[in-house]
Amino acid sequence: MIYNIVPYEHVQRAREMYARMSQEHWHQDDLFSPQWWFLLTTTIALVFVWWKMVDKERDHFLEIFSYGMLCSVAACLLDTAGVEFSLWTYPDKLVNMIPPLIPADVIVIPISAMLLYQYFKTPISFMLGSIALAAIFAYVVEPLFDKFELFELYHWKHTYSFGGFIAFFLGIRLLLRQILHSLYIQK
Repeated sequence: MIYNIVPYEHVQRAREMYARMSQEHWHQDDLFSPQWWFLLTTTIALVFVWWKMVDKERDHFLEIFSYGMLCSVAACLLDTAGVEFSLWTYPDKLVNMIPPLIPADVIVIPISAMLLYQYFKTPISFMLGSIALAAIFAYVVEPLFDKFELFELYHWKHTYSFGGFIAFFLGIRLLLRQILHSLYIQK
């Protein structure tokens, strides 16, 4: 069996060419387009709304913010993997860099998740809230982003996102609870 091994230098050249093409596309097509303004406005508005709604009491804020940051990190990693495996893509970007859609990974998902975590405190209410938020993201937000050419599905379905978001919110809540439990035991 003969394998066609691509030298790393070819991979690096392809990355450099992709980076140049992506930068040119962003400057010529994305920057200051209606989609770009929508992403910018949404990002700023959601941060403002979150700051008005979040519980700023020190201990609660740190716990809520930790949940949001874990969501942000996980969303960036999962989104990058999804784009890398050609499951979906983002034709228009606010900022031409990875993660592909900063407003979703760093603003929309974490802020929504923090409000979910803040307002739905019991396991059952959190699960029901996660299902509702997953439905909104999978069946309302994603199709709207698709319609306005901010998001394109290739080898993915909104139903996969629905299940994925539920697992995402519940899994990160479980992770944070384990971390907090470990910290309280060590005191």
